[in-house]
Amino acid sequence: MQGDGHDDQDDDLARTLVLMRHAEAARDEHGAKGDLARPLTPAGRRDAHVRGTQLRDIGFVPDLILVSPAVRSAETYDALGPLSAGPAPLRRTEAGLYENGPDGILEVLRLAPEKARNIIVVGHNPDLYQLVLDLAGKSVDDPDKAVLARGFPTLATVFFGVRGPWHKLKRKRVSLTRVLCD
Repeated sequence: MQGDGHDDQDDDLARTLVLMRHAEAARDEHGAKGDLARPLTPAGRRDAHVRGTQLRDIGFVPDLILVSPAVRSAETYDALGPLSAGPAPLRRTEAGLYENGPDGILEVLRLAPEKARNIIVVGHNPDLYQLVLDLAGKSVDDPDKAVLARGFPTLATVFFGVRGPWHKLKRKRVSLTRVLCD
């Protein structure tokens, strides 16, 4: 549409959104205050490295990494290893990704810079899983993606193709394209 300051061609550019649950973390021995400080277990680090290899094999290269403020989320992304030989992508710690509900995560995503084409979010259950189900809609009935109906274990990783700008992100503008879930 002319005259509204929005370039409609931007709506047709390919975007990818990857939602990933953090890797296995140590038990919380200190109550809610200690939850943010929980590190990954050695197995969690190894598993995250394997997931990083899978992401490299797929060819996923993020422009923007959004991680919750929890130590286990940052450690998960770090354990993936570099996803590209190019310049490091922009990385932001977002408080809205921790215990803020699926709508809070969606709001963080809607504020993403439009120049970002590939975004990965590393966050937590149950909020991330609920957002995945909300965005996926009936796609979880597809036999290749039905694994999502069984839950969202650590390191579950879901890919969505996104049509349109981030600020208009909603179910009708995404399609579930891939699920990595062990």
